[in-house]
Amino acid sequence: MAEIKEASSAEVGATAPGVRARRKAQRPQEILHAAFDEFVERGYTATRIEDVANRAGVTKGTIYLYFQNKEELFQDVVRKLSQPIFNEEQFWQEHQNRPSDELVRLYLDTVYEHMTVNPYSREILRFLISDGRSFPDLTASHYEEFVRPILTMLQHILEKGVREGIFRPEAAASQMSYILLSPALTLTIDKLLDCQTDLPELGDYVNAHYEMIMRNVRN
Repeated sequence: MAEIKEASSAEVGATAPGVRARRKAQRPQEILHAAFDEFVERGYTATRIEDVANRAGVTKGTIYLYFQNKEELFQDVVRKLSQPIFNEEQFWQEHQNRPSDELVRLYLDTVYEHMTVNPYSREILRFLISDGRSFPDLTASHYEEFVRPILTMLQHILEKGVREGIFRPEAAASQMSYILLSPALTLTIDKLLDCQTDLPELGDYVNAHYEMIMRNVRN
């Protein structure tokens, strides 16, 4: 028994540094998630570094080991917790043989999942609406990296439908993707405002949105 106990102690001593190293490596991500929760709960202006530290279970000084100030922390929350909705190359590889009307429905299901259900996508949009004017470069880069690809993806689906003869030629007009996607943004804003209004069931809303698009683009 004594030998087993000695071996266990040696094993603990050998693994403890590795555990501590992994814990340290995870700390920036843990701080980012704690900051995200604080920004959601309090807003950017009211959130303090010490609030983030308390939520993350670290000291205020630990925060400053990884982030210079609250502004840098906020920007890293937006940049590193934002989640792209589509990998367009992968999307086409997986669904290239589907007709374009089916692709529109698949596209909408994916967009609504991210914009209205995924908390990171939804709340980061709130951050940028409320505080984006203080971070114009961040807002611009987020648009290029995460918003424009959503619009481009729909535009390419519409163009494919026109080539296939499923959609009318005017469906591929450059402004159509902005117009046709607008109901998704409307529902997202309603959820962000959280006015306790009776919002439609998500499935019914997506069905209605899909039917609206088909009425406007299908031959």
